[in-house]
Amino acid sequence: MRRLAEQTREKFFWWIDAAKGSPFAKHYREIASHFRETGATEFRCQKKLIELLTHATTTVPYYAGLTGRSKLEEFPVVSKSIIRENFNGLVSTAFGQNEQIAAVTSGSTGTPFKVLQHRDKKLRNAADALYFAQQAGYSIGDRLLYLKIWSNNNRKGRLSDWLQNVVPVDVIKFNETEVSKLITTIENHKSTFAILGYSSAIERLCQYLDKSGHRKVDAHFSSAISMSESLNDYTKTTIEKYFGVTVHSRYSNVENGILAQQVLGSENRYLVNTASYHIEVLKIDEDSPARVGDPGRIVVTDFYNRLMPMIRYDTGDIGAWSEDSDQHELRYLDRVEGRKLDLLYATDGSLVSSYIVYKNMWQYTEITQYQLVQFGPKDYVFKINMDQPFHREPQLIGEFKEFLGADANFNVEYVDEIPLLSSGKRKKIANTYYPSQ
Repeated sequence: MRRLAEQTREKFFWWIDAAKGSPFAKHYREIASHFRETGATEFRCQKKLIELLTHATTTVPYYAGLTGRSKLEEFPVVSKSIIRENFNGLVSTAFGQNEQIAAVTSGSTGTPFKVLQHRDKKLRNAADALYFAQQAGYSIGDRLLYLKIWSNNNRKGRLSDWLQNVVPVDVIKFNETEVSKLITTIENHKSTFAILGYSSAIERLCQYLDKSGHRKVDAHFSSAISMSESLNDYTKTTIEKYFGVTVHSRYSNVENGILAQQVLGSENRYLVNTASYHIEVLKIDEDSPARVGDPGRIVVTDFYNRLMPMIRYDTGDIGAWSEDSDQHELRYLDRVEGRKLDLLYATDGSLVSSYIVYKNMWQYTEITQYQLVQFGPKDYVFKINMDQPFHREPQLIGEFKEFLGADANFNVEYVDEIPLLSSGKRKKIANTYYPSQ
């Protein structure tokens, strides 16, 4: 049963919003209605899309030449580089400078990327976040363990953390000592807990509990959501073992928001956030739809960022539609695999799903960190960090040669650390070779 303090926080949250005219609640109710009343989904999405395209062609200089166009396919696909090169031309003249809020991502490739948003877009993102968190079991007021990189730029202050019941956990410092302290704190605090964090940080939490021979954590957990990186089977199984909840993977980005998430009952499929976005999966090398089940580029049209409309924005990520998707009701992605830049190629030049790597590595629990790097048409190195001798190297090499090709030059390299990116994440797959080069 939830504590009184948690219930009070929830009531206080809605009271504050009501005092402001319920702007958050209006977005939240619309999102909930969208997924509950699926019979009207197509009509609602088409209405939002037409309104967005009309707004863009009449107020955004970049789209001025497309006035009167109402079909999404008539609009160009835009990449990060196109947005950077045409930044000012992509800003709507309907907004003043004082309404602009910058959303900046550190960039997985090391190059920061910025878009502009406005207050209503921020509210929409917050409402999306609450709705999808609830679909994984979360309730307002739960004590949220937030595992990510924390800095002065994204910290809101102790009062805000207290009001929202957030415990910031910095993944940069997430070593065994800090993990141990966190577990002790959890078991000494009689709250209902929820976890939200980078998949690699949640994996490290699981590895510590396994390594230390810990019993089931003595605390009540309502939900666990992983983000930013692919979630492996080991972490899924281990989280349930120690915390008693199923971990759900979230697909989101800074420049848009929550695009899709695994929810209760969806198993490994990702429910697409059609309430706020139109998503396309286009072929890897051309701007036409990929077949259901085939990997393709995830391209997003954001219904709610009117200040800087993002129409057919190529996220750089790869995904595949589920056969269970219904265009007129709910839509699902079977998988989200990360960035196009991190795809692997077999020795015969065919594309290899990164999912194979994550699916295979769950069994090697003795490995602390790993990274698979392709640097030539048949050349791969598997970097391993572990604190004991690795006795299954021949098995690992044999398995990966099955995926990549028997003629693969596949070597194992032992390292002291797989370095973190500036974002606080660790790349498990990297590629410096591409067939087109």
